[in-house]
Formats: sequence, structure tokens, C-alpha cells
Amino acid sequence: MLGLGRVAIIMMVALSVVYICLFFYLRSGARMTLEEDWVREGRPGDRDAWVDERLGLKVSRIRVWLVLGVYVMPLVGLVAFVWLSN
Repeated sequence: MLGLGRVAIIMMVALSVVYICLFFYLRSGARMTLEEDWVREGRPGDRDAWVDERLGLKVSRIRVWLVLGVYVMPLVGLVAFVWLSN
């Protein structure tokens, strides 16, 4: 059981690094897309304020999907592997 705890801790550290990298990558992609939309639509006003307002909505969705994909799925896989192998 102690070995499983060590694996889980190491896995959480590695998954946290993956989460942070993917979060910033996906956030920058969403920001770039919103900036392109602003230019394409020819909107008047402050571009940064418009982008930041809409980016908040996308960031919350990105966080939910990343938590499910980066943390939940691998840990469920680890638990299923341990349960099935015993």
C-alpha cells in the first residue's frame, strides 16, 4: 500500500506539471483565436478588454476539461489497474 501511495504522489506531481503546461498552451490558443475574431469582425473599442471578458468564459471550460482529462482519468486508470491486478 505504501508503494501505491508513492506512485500516486509522483503521479500527482507529474500530472500537475502537465496540467500547468496544457493550461497555458490552451489559454494562449484561445486568446489568439479571440484576437483574430476581434480583428476579423472589425469591432470598435478596446481589444484587450473585449478579449479578456470572453477569455474568462473559455478559461473556466478549459479548467474543467483539463481536470477531468489530466487528473481524473489517469487516477481512475491507476485505481482500476490496481483493483484488477489484485
